[in-house]
Amino acid sequence: MTTATTRTKSGKTASKTQSRTQTKTKAKARATAAKTRKDARKAGDRLVRTRPIRQLDPAAGIKTVGDLADHLYVAAQVELSTIPMYLFAAYSIRTRGHSQWAAPRGVLRSLIGISIEEMLHLSLVRNLMVAIGYGDDISFYDEDFIPSYPSTMLNRYNPEDPDGPEIVLTLERLSRDQVGTFRRVEMPDDIDLGATAFARHPEDIGQYRSLGEFYRAIEQGFIDLEDEIEWAVDDVRKQYKRGFWNEFGNGKPIRVHNLATARQALRIIIEQGEGTITDHKTIEVRPGVEDYTHYEKFVRIQDGIEGIGAVDGGRDHEIGIDDPEATYPVVADPRVEDFDGQPGVQSLMTLFNAAYCYTLCLLDETYAHSTDDVKTRKFPGTGREEMFSHRYGLERNDVAAMQGILYPLAQALVTTPILDGGHKGEHAAPSFEFYDFDADEFGRTKKQQLVDLCADAIEHFPILGGPDGVERQIGLLMDI
Repeated sequence: MTTATTRTKSGKTASKTQSRTQTKTKAKARATAAKTRKDARKAGDRLVRTRPIRQLDPAAGIKTVGDLADHLYVAAQVELSTIPMYLFAAYSIRTRGHSQWAAPRGVLRSLIGISIEEMLHLSLVRNLMVAIGYGDDISFYDEDFIPSYPSTMLNRYNPEDPDGPEIVLTLERLSRDQVGTFRRVEMPDDIDLGATAFARHPEDIGQYRSLGEFYRAIEQGFIDLEDEIEWAVDDVRKQYKRGFWNEFGNGKPIRVHNLATARQALRIIIEQGEGTITDHKTIEVRPGVEDYTHYEKFVRIQDGIEGIGAVDGGRDHEIGIDDPEATYPVVADPRVEDFDGQPGVQSLMTLFNAAYCYTLCLLDETYAHSTDDVKTRKFPGTGREEMFSHRYGLERNDVAAMQGILYPLAQALVTTPILDGGHKGEHAAPSFEFYDFDADEFGRTKKQQLVDLCADAIEHFPILGGPDGVERQIGLLMDI
């Protein structure tokens, strides 16, 4: 069992030995992990068995605030692992322009809404870590944290699942089979609400058998440790609260500052995904307003209840999600290294990966600043004053990077046919891989690296330029 930070009621830190050791050995661990992945690829085995960012002990339970923080860090890892998978399927929709208006909610709106709700869950988990005093112990931009594909899902082993005890997460075009995987990810668990210790994953003693049990353990940890948690009230305004909206879903960030708000945040994460103990189909958003759970939304997509777009075909030809006209024939589980000799595709994929990682860096930077940083700036030679907030600027950059950079880059990729090599006849696609800004031999800033990568890609994809193109959007980003 790990022994991360434990705190006494007097407020003094008792021990942070493991946390410091983990920080010092991170570089070595990254090198070892990179070699393992490289060796696996050389052997032709692309499946990665995901390792939790912190080692847990389900049978022992959560005994210290440090244990609770470790569980929350892994929870964030779980939440991030689903977002690229759902977005990849949404990006692959060929009928995207029509699908956004398909009845009743439509496949595209459902997938985008779910993805944004998963981003909400990611921010809520980090808010929880900030609330218990461990905000500085988590980083989204970390090669060991960012998921690879294909990979096994963390904290999930169900021997009664007819599709297999484990779930393999993959980046694939939208299809009924892929939506079936999504449904399994969000599948409700039958758990003992009175349990305080849980069975270990048979393939990894540091993991739980189900997400239901995993989150149940976290909630119980907050209850059991209420008197030991020193709520970081002074850091509450570092938590993510503003700059969030979801026209295709529901929920909102919560600032966590006590047990009640912690449980409220956990309820959103659990119930949006699988529903309540008694109702796995719908959840109450607010009095008198209900929405479907993620699980039910995927069931509706898989059953064809939600439309794919393009008027879903005509009298003689109905378009479903498995129809070739519905999606681009994108490469499954792509990696930049798969396209050696194709500099255009590689340059665009690399730019996407760098922009994706820059977005995670922006989120890390956002959590390092308080919303109380509003200042007044005067413009020389004028009587004009302006209110300025660095934190608010970071929040706006988070949204701009996702909407104005990642989305158009993904669009450019999925519409690009592969003309040579083993994937000839398929289309390119985003790979959501880790991009190492620190490996730059020229000492450029992260933003300058983005600018230069975009310049390389524009040579092959001029559409990235223009007065409101990706090139300009990158130029408007804050330099962190």
